[in-house]
Amino acid sequence: MFRMSRVRALRTRLRAPALAFGVAASLLLVPSGASAQTDYFNTDGGRPLRIQDATAVEWRAIELQFAPLKLDRSRDGRWHPEVEPELALGILPRTVLSFGFPMVSVDRPTIASSTSSAGRVNGLASMHVSVFHQLNMETRLPAFAVKADALLPVGPFSADNPYYTVTGIVTRTLSALGPVRVHGNASYTMGDALRADTASRAIVPPAPRWRAGVSMDRAFPLQSTLVAVEALAQRSLLDGDEVTWSTGAGVRHQFSPRIVVDFGVLRDLTGPDRAWSFTVGSAVALSLGRRLF
Repeated sequence: MFRMSRVRALRTRLRAPALAFGVAASLLLVPSGASAQTDYFNTDGGRPLRIQDATAVEWRAIELQFAPLKLDRSRDGRWHPEVEPELALGILPRTVLSFGFPMVSVDRPTIASSTSSAGRVNGLASMHVSVFHQLNMETRLPAFAVKADALLPVGPFSADNPYYTVTGIVTRTLSALGPVRVHGNASYTMGDALRADTASRAIVPPAPRWRAGVSMDRAFPLQSTLVAVEALAQRSLLDGDEVTWSTGAGVRHQFSPRIVVDFGVLRDLTGPDRAWSFTVGSAVALSLGRRLF
């Protein structure tokens, strides 16, 4: 009897700490429903299009981009996949810190001939670190944001030197057309130009020298779906390259409060290749809890 009473007393004392631990674990591990359910509405760069909006990931939120795939054609006419897993953290209000690791799989041409292949090679193409800050919420004025990117020479297929990109972003909702938004991006990359010969070991150019473009998207809230189109001009970091005009279209769909998938089709309208590109991506949005930041 005495032993049973001690057990009951111990259970009573442990009940409150167990309940507190359960509440804390819920705050840390359960995704934020209000923000995650509208994650399909926020267009990131490359998911599915290159033009992005001026909306940041929620404060204290985490977004895991699982292996967004881009299938692109190189200058020798061969297709190669590029995968860039990314981690995005809402570290401050309207401020996002991201880490990406682009990996490529290509047919490396032989030294004697650029049309023959020396076999399939795979590896890391760089390390991508970026900071995104939304300057204001959209009211009567458009929403503005700035983004700073650093591509670091990590991996066998990265460029020899780091490259730094600054991007200005603007988003405006056109209420007269329904839930339609227009986005404008303009970016410039600082760093040495790349040569088309073996002077650089980069197989995939790290970034365009400059890029400017616009996109338009329309949301279908009842279906948790967003469709978007874009048009842009850019000049690559390769010596002697001309300005390339391209366009694209994409879809984002939210399957659950956590998971968003997207698909995009891109096409170069000018340039020597006039290549097609296809993108497929998915992301999981979670909440990190209020005490971690």
